[in-house]
Amino acid sequence: MTSADTTTADLVGTAPAAAGAADSPAGPDRTGRHGWYAVGALTGLVALTWLPRLDAAFGDDHLGRIIGRYALHLRNLQEQGLVGSHFGADWAPYASTPYAHHPPLLNLLTALTGLLPGDGEYQVWLPPYLLALLIIPAGAALLRGLGIRWTGTLLALCLTVATTFYWVYSPLMIDLGPVLALSAGIVRLRRQPDPSRRLVAATCVAALLSTLVSWPGIALAGVLGIWLVLGRRRLDRTVLLVGATMLVGVAVSLAFVVGVTGLTLLGGQAELRSSGGGFTVRQFLRRQWQYARDLLPVWYLLLLPLGGLAAMLDRRTRGYLVIAAGFTAGWVLGLSHGAFVHSYWSYPVLLVGLVGAGVLVDRLGTEFTTPVATRRAVPVVAVAGLGAYLGLLVLGPVGDRLVTGPARAGRLVAEHRPPAEQRFAWVVGSGLNSPRWLAYYWNRPARLLTVEELTAPTTRTDELVLVNLDNRPNWIPDSVGAVAVVRDGPYALVAVAALRASVVRP
Repeated sequence: MTSADTTTADLVGTAPAAAGAADSPAGPDRTGRHGWYAVGALTGLVALTWLPRLDAAFGDDHLGRIIGRYALHLRNLQEQGLVGSHFGADWAPYASTPYAHHPPLLNLLTALTGLLPGDGEYQVWLPPYLLALLIIPAGAALLRGLGIRWTGTLLALCLTVATTFYWVYSPLMIDLGPVLALSAGIVRLRRQPDPSRRLVAATCVAALLSTLVSWPGIALAGVLGIWLVLGRRRLDRTVLLVGATMLVGVAVSLAFVVGVTGLTLLGGQAELRSSGGGFTVRQFLRRQWQYARDLLPVWYLLLLPLGGLAAMLDRRTRGYLVIAAGFTAGWVLGLSHGAFVHSYWSYPVLLVGLVGAGVLVDRLGTEFTTPVATRRAVPVVAVAGLGAYLGLLVLGPVGDRLVTGPARAGRLVAEHRPPAEQRFAWVVGSGLNSPRWLAYYWNRPARLLTVEELTAPTTRTDELVLVNLDNRPNWIPDSVGAVAVVRDGPYALVAVAALRASVVRP
């Protein structure tokens, strides 16, 4: 193997030479290079479909709700400085109390991209989309580290990317890329008695990112750290370095959260996610099935249990699958209220799906011998098919319903400012109860309008209200769209005077 290939293997965790040699008679060097070229092409293809979204407005959906918060963080950081903005956690005017319930990696990355030229949405969108792209090469590194051949690796990646779950919501899965990279490093460190410095350093970087990115990242890093100790069977220099890096990341994350908001608010959030809500087990299961049907194709839902079973029976992947499946179940069931409210909450299931699909394709390729030309053609056909599928997502009804449609609300309020005297950013019929994106664009506290506030004398008649006509309450008639000041799709800006004249008393 050449020095260039050795460096690549150390940093991204390719499979050992024996596994690579099984891919092609040409040997591991050429096969490995072609495989990583295909991973690069796949990553670039997905990036191209996301380019138009980098300047999209923060809209009326989960993406706008969460990424819009980071837009508020960045603006307050730039205007108030590091200390004045509570270390980039201030999200006024949406709320007066700073928001630091999560580890700070995305805050740090957003602060860095905020130094780029201009003053647009792309500065805030860029970090989560880059972390989403990291999932692809990190996932390839994990599968190769587990000994999955290139055909299985590339097809498993294509199957994962070819889901609405990934294409729409992966910018919210900010920890999945770092966790996959950490997993890839630890898989290799477990079986190498004397790993290279580059591999240890790359794993430490992934460990630091995982413990700085999210609470799931910290939890999975801890489990993977224990798995590393069990695999190496001693507390040697490698284990201590990786473990020390994890502790540094955890310490920084706790310092940020405790220093800004304290443990009381964090405990309240944990209690809400785990025990909030009054739903039954049947309602919970029905909601999870609804989310799965919306975000995962039927073929993926069929592939998931088959792949999981194949990975459980395969000695190469059994240990990691137990970790991934156990964490997924604990995350969804332990924090059931979060899973009930948020459609993307069960995203760790993609870990199980990725490994399962890789093993399933790899085993099928072992059982059915195919010509070398056919094996070489499979990645090309897979990437081409994925490109066509992503084109349908971008231009089809899924992209319009889950991406373009909600962004219309953000674009509408970004282009039409309220009167200078307006006190609140009023909204009616929002799909979510926390329109942070509206507070960002109008620079006012967002508030859901009620009939009582609509008719209150303190509410001026010229104030504007954002109305979602497709999700309006029963006291607002459909005809209100005809008196809107301006409208974009189902979203309309209506003056208080016109809204008062058309309301139907509940």
